[in-house]
Amino acid sequence: MSGHYDDEKDLRLRIVGLGGVSGRKSYYPELQKKVRELEREISERRAIEAELRALKAYLYNVIDSMPSVLIAVDPDEVVTQWNLGAETFSGIRASDAVGNPLSSVLPSIEPKLEGIRKALADKKPVSMKKIPSHYGDDIRFEDVTIYPLVANCLDGAVIRIDDVTEQVQLEEMMIQSEKMLSVGGLAAGMAHEINNPLAGILQGVAVLKNRLLSTMPANLKSAEIAGIDMECLLRYMEDRKITDMLSSIQESSERAAYIVKEMLNFARKGRDAVHCDLCSLMDRTLELARNDYDLKKKYDFRNIVVEKDYDPEMPSVLCEPGQIQQVLLNLMKNASQAMWESGASEPKLSLSVQVRGDLARMSVQDNGPGVSEETAKRIFEPFFTTKKVGDGTGLGLSVSYFIVTENHGGSMYLERPENGGCRFIVEIPLVREG
Repeated sequence: MSGHYDDEKDLRLRIVGLGGVSGRKSYYPELQKKVRELEREISERRAIEAELRALKAYLYNVIDSMPSVLIAVDPDEVVTQWNLGAETFSGIRASDAVGNPLSSVLPSIEPKLEGIRKALADKKPVSMKKIPSHYGDDIRFEDVTIYPLVANCLDGAVIRIDDVTEQVQLEEMMIQSEKMLSVGGLAAGMAHEINNPLAGILQGVAVLKNRLLSTMPANLKSAEIAGIDMECLLRYMEDRKITDMLSSIQESSERAAYIVKEMLNFARKGRDAVHCDLCSLMDRTLELARNDYDLKKKYDFRNIVVEKDYDPEMPSVLCEPGQIQQVLLNLMKNASQAMWESGASEPKLSLSVQVRGDLARMSVQDNGPGVSEETAKRIFEPFFTTKKVGDGTGLGLSVSYFIVTENHGGSMYLERPENGGCRFIVEIPLVREG
């Protein structure tokens, strides 16, 4: 307002000056004309200033309404503008930021200062995509663009920062999904191929045991022709533990065939719900977890003590077995990783399948470190993960939650036992409506 006052005072003084030129009446018309011109000039200036104030407020409103962080700096990298997005991003008010060096106000921008200097020197925009930044224990990804101010004799630059963490995570998830589809197809094809030699091994072992260990007439006749005593042959084979070796080969081959069968069942994308024995499904999933290559490589699931609590009167339940198995396998793998990473001295997994009213209730509980209340609130959020970067996408539990709630009309939740660990509960209706 002082500017308006000074301008008007100046004009008023000019009017008074005109009035003091002469006291003769002949000058009055000229004086009145000058006064009107000066008053019109005052009015025009007021209108222009009001328009400038409105334009300034509008521009500030536009800048503050943008979701991006917008920061302007002068050639010395001192902050000259700090929008609302920058306040939200940094927790620092504009009044505390403007006039201070950018590096002292926002230390996290230090790695990006070279780009700012390059933009100032070359007078060309500089763009940096998906730059990782550390905020405490979190890693966020940002797109940073620096626009140099090159018009109207202005010096400095405008920095725009956009948080693209969710976009990066989504892209990684899509890439991982495509990769897993390829790996899944490859695994299914390999499983089919493995079945053929396994069948040959099993058949060969069965024939060997039948021809070496049996006293059927054909064996006795061939031994007599060859001059071999069958009893001596049997004693030799037992003494050299050949019979045990053959049994071990047969047992291992049958186990491998069972694992291949479960892999194929798990990979099969059936859409039709069938009546399923949930106790048997839990056991088959446990067998899959025990033979998971990644688990054995890092944590060795087989060293975990497993306790089971199955309802002997548990009825069959209409569900999509492959999807429910996916949920249970994810819970078992998460439990295994949590226990081993926390260094549990006696890792224990408790599995339960029970009837609760009109619901089938399955639970997977570990004795690991448990989770905080804040983590428990977000545990089923997409992309939320407590694992190290690269160890998980944060989608396992959110996908499991979707399978249970949307595809099966059930519920899934987390309990935090008083003695530690986590207990994940999966409930699905015993009778599906519709």
